[in-house]
Amino acid sequence: MNEHATGNAGPTPPEDDGEPFSSERYWDDRYQTGGNSGSGSYGRLAVYKANQVNEIVHRFKVKEVIELGCGDGNQLSLFSIRKYIGLDVSPLVVERCRALYSKGGKRDFRTMQAFGFAEDQCDMSMSLDVIYHLVEDSVFETYLQRLFRISRRLVLIYASDGTETADSPHVRHRKYSDWVAHYQPDWEIVNTYPQPFPKTETSNPRHTTFAFFRLYRKINREPAEARKTSRSG
Repeated sequence: MNEHATGNAGPTPPEDDGEPFSSERYWDDRYQTGGNSGSGSYGRLAVYKANQVNEIVHRFKVKEVIELGCGDGNQLSLFSIRKYIGLDVSPLVVERCRALYSKGGKRDFRTMQAFGFAEDQCDMSMSLDVIYHLVEDSVFETYLQRLFRISRRLVLIYASDGTETADSPHVRHRKYSDWVAHYQPDWEIVNTYPQPFPKTETSNPRHTTFAFFRLYRKINREPAEARKTSRSG
């Protein structure tokens, strides 16, 4: 999911249709009308994201990844991940991804609505170009709770992290790191990766972005003596 799309971007969100804006409905409608996941899943931004993800997967020996918001599956084609589960709010795009990767080995796709978000299901959970599309407070909070709950070791986020005003009704920038610091005290930042293609007032929005990577890891709070005892036993 990205603010700017290549090709058919799908429906333009109405300014006021008499109903509260729904991020879930927006993305399902977008895919229903032939839209894609956006420019961040194509071209040089997609290549950059894949290189960074693959480097992190290799460095930290990640075997299992669950991505919350897999989109149309184009970005996945560039990943080197042993076991991958992609989740999305759009049943249509989940079915398309299943068909696209039907012979791709350990690739599974499910709807967010049907997935059971139990604790410690994967080495790393991942969110790419999603958080700033969660305009509703309750959706934002539930999403982040799930993102951190399902991972036993690492959480990788690619998003903006500020409160600047967005010019699209399906974009809402947030200081998500403040939420993590307050509600997820058992997680710490490993690294924040500068964006090599930052969006500016004069840059091409199809080839630049305000998003950047940040990697979190779970803190082992077990006392050293307890760890020693458990290993010896």
